[in-house]
Amino acid sequence: MEDTRNETFVDEDFVTYLKKMSCLAVMRVEYDERCALARGVEDCKNIINLFNYFEMMYCKFHIPNKTVEIGIMCIFLLGVFLFLILMGHMVETHFGPVLKILCLKLHMNEYLAGATILAFGNSLPDVFANLMPIRADAAVFTITIGNAVSIILISGGTVCFLKPFKMNGHSTVRDLLFLFLACEVLRFVVFRGGKVTVYECAVLVAIYIIYIVVNIVDLILARLTIRMLRREIAILKQYPKTVANKESLRRKQTALSELLKDEMIEINDTEANIFGSKTRRSSWGNDQRSSANNGDKPNYSIGTPKPNSRPSTIDINAKRKILHSDLNPKNLYLFQEFFESLVPVDVDEWHSSGCCGRTYLIIRAPIVFVCTIFVPVVDYELDKHGWSKLLNCTQIITNPMLLITVMHSMVNWTYDNWYIRLNFDISQYSLILTVPLAIIVFFQSRTDLPPRYHFCFLILSGLSSMIVIMVCATEIEVLSSIVGIVFNLTANYMAITFGSLANATSDMIANMALALQGYEKMAFAAIFGAPFFSMVIGMGVAFYFNENVREEGSSFWLYGEHGENCYVFFVLTVLCTLWWLLTFNFFARRSAGIFSYFLYSLFLLYATLIELDWVHEFADDQIFEPE
Repeated sequence: MEDTRNETFVDEDFVTYLKKMSCLAVMRVEYDERCALARGVEDCKNIINLFNYFEMMYCKFHIPNKTVEIGIMCIFLLGVFLFLILMGHMVETHFGPVLKILCLKLHMNEYLAGATILAFGNSLPDVFANLMPIRADAAVFTITIGNAVSIILISGGTVCFLKPFKMNGHSTVRDLLFLFLACEVLRFVVFRGGKVTVYECAVLVAIYIIYIVVNIVDLILARLTIRMLRREIAILKQYPKTVANKESLRRKQTALSELLKDEMIEINDTEANIFGSKTRRSSWGNDQRSSANNGDKPNYSIGTPKPNSRPSTIDINAKRKILHSDLNPKNLYLFQEFFESLVPVDVDEWHSSGCCGRTYLIIRAPIVFVCTIFVPVVDYELDKHGWSKLLNCTQIITNPMLLITVMHSMVNWTYDNWYIRLNFDISQYSLILTVPLAIIVFFQSRTDLPPRYHFCFLILSGLSSMIVIMVCATEIEVLSSIVGIVFNLTANYMAITFGSLANATSDMIANMALALQGYEKMAFAAIFGAPFFSMVIGMGVAFYFNENVREEGSSFWLYGEHGENCYVFFVLTVLCTLWWLLTFNFFARRSAGIFSYFLYSLFLLYATLIELDWVHEFADDQIFEPE
């Protein structure tokens, strides 16, 4: 009896030890013992999302040695590449068009749209990631500031390099200064009292509300000024044409012309695309894109070219009715259009691509096919706004079921061995509503004209895009953490290097696509708006739901080892960006993009040297007073 009791005590101590053990400890035991630890260590269960990678590696694949382990890491890096392709496709084909349509319906200009809707979409994955268990005790200040540095320098540098343009000075400086204010307030909140209170979370959220109000008021004042200038110009034209009147009229017309450039967002006629062409053959005898304007093609020379003329705008109503005729049968080309919509590789794009381009199209084809089946396209640049009757009717059924299944499964967080268990307990009941709705839409609509309620498909497309982007971003962060653990790199270092690069890449994809399509001002506003949103809303919400930050001393692990380095480089980034903006008179030049890349290289180099213990970080050494 005594032996049994002692074994019980030992077992209890071992279970308690497993709960407190770091997942890094798994790497310090023999390979044949790692499966048991991967299943028992609680910390390893936080580094999962769609897949339990540690159980996959050591229980399913039974990795026997370091060589095989490195090979598996290469496969994981390939998975990161595929997730990036998926994100890029969703951004360009679904999220980007939805964003532009929403901004048009809400009567926004490019700066307000970029600072709000696009910034919200770009930073939403990071906000959700802050709420996941993997970041419950992570250095979220370091991660957020590191992401901000990456987005401004990488995404901003890319936009400046690919699409030089003249920006609005006061809007750009306003957003840049708000971003700097958010960083300073966040740093104060983290260090004040050694912990974060609920009231301080409210302060962070309040800053974003003030920011939105300032942006809206600024747009309203600009439009009121436009109306006033138009009245004054009309009155001046009636006055005698004296020298003074002519000069006054010229000044007012110039001011009006500058204000009109940023008054309203419009749907541009362009085919510029990073992850594939929108032009597709159809049974209607013409391309789904019949535009004469091919958009801006990327120019990779070093010299800054002259700004291209802005793409012509699209007649939205004409695009909607371009193939409509009352003489057409209601279901003309119904099945032909359905099967052509499912083809994942465009024939014209295939013929115009080289070996690398065709390889990429083949790799991307399964991703495009799956997305096409489930996610509707609503794009005012396409003929019929992307309407495909039979495909859209099936998506009324499949899309809500998929969304509910994925979200419910991620909330339940139940795994079958190494992959998440799909839970259909709730999503199956969606068929009661969606099947009759799809039948009604099918019998009520036509193939050659989108219905009036086609706008409602924006909800399905937008929600799907954000959820897919969120899942991809989280999966990339989990994979980055695993690679770091396997190669014995610290979590902070992985977060501000590979993690921030992945985060900046997703933003860069969206911003590049918009910039090349003529929305470079929106993209540049989002480059400041997304980090600002992450600092105030992302951190405010994360601090509110994370009870660990209320404990004394939480500021130490919130700031992390690389926190001061990220802060110093963030300040340098803001000051250098403001410097070249003023130097170039707010004209984005390619030299500014190259300078941004150089500054980011220094950031990565310094972080790497600190990780290798070759140089000392900017922070002071921690000193603990003896008790």
